[in-house]
Amino acid sequence: MSEIIHKPVLLKEVIGCLNLAPGKNIIDATIDGGGYAVAILEKIAPEGLPAGEAGKLLGIEIDNTLIRGTELRIKEAGFFENAILMNDSYVNLKKICEEKKFEPDGIVFDLGLSSWHLEQSKRGFSFKKDEILDMRFNPETQPKTAAEIINQYGVEDLEKIFKEYGEEQFAESIAKAIVRARKSKPIIRTQELVGVIEPAVPEWYKHRKIHCATKTFQALRIEVNDELENVRRGVSAAIDVLKSKGRLAVVSFQGLEDKMVKEIFKEKTKEGIIKFVVKGTIKPTWNEQKENPRSRSAKMKIVEKL
Repeated sequence: MSEIIHKPVLLKEVIGCLNLAPGKNIIDATIDGGGYAVAILEKIAPEGLPAGEAGKLLGIEIDNTLIRGTELRIKEAGFFENAILMNDSYVNLKKICEEKKFEPDGIVFDLGLSSWHLEQSKRGFSFKKDEILDMRFNPETQPKTAAEIINQYGVEDLEKIFKEYGEEQFAESIAKAIVRARKSKPIIRTQELVGVIEPAVPEWYKHRKIHCATKTFQALRIEVNDELENVRRGVSAAIDVLKSKGRLAVVSFQGLEDKMVKEIFKEKTKEGIIKFVVKGTIKPTWNEQKENPRSRSAKMKIVEKL
């Protein structure tokens, strides 16, 4: 695969909040290109530490292409012996920990879409490119593509997805336009979909900072990958497997995910299972936002297991 360009967001804050120290065992539940992973390994398995005293990192990544590139990066950094990499979904986190007999002192989730998926995957995640509408994180295990949803779902189902997952105010007119357009020929490529969305929304909507197709594409990606349900299951499992005094950091990039994480954390706090390490949300500094514009919408919440 070509070089991964994903830049980890809130790296300094994640490393600081997880209470990392030599010998600790950490899970990176969304290891992506290994941006957090290598920085974590430098703290838990520093050079010169005897092998028996070094910590281990369990990295989980659903995308089979990304995991290969990450494995290479960790090898090159000299941490291959300290990392366990799993090509799996973080919804199976509890099962993975049981199989590997792994008891984590800390867990991090980065729920953002990888830069690699947008720029290099060729799976139709970006409305800026002309690609097949796929949007699956793992084409080998996921049967349903974005093109199948666009061409097979009824108008009411499409409207519901765009409204609920994209918070799209013109969900109804976009859904109707899609159903009309596909009668002539199937909508298979990203630019074909953009070409249907643009005439379906008012003129002023096309001249905003956010592209008029952004919310529709987000909604489709969430539906294809069942992202919100996976977040609920994955974060809940993470709280279950954490050791006492262990910390869980979750970085989210869109409101629906952030809301779900907030609700889970509030519920588990009331039950006396976790406590907030930092009240409220940690956001990127202005300098980080300037250097990495994709970090602008990032929000991190961090809790500790009691």
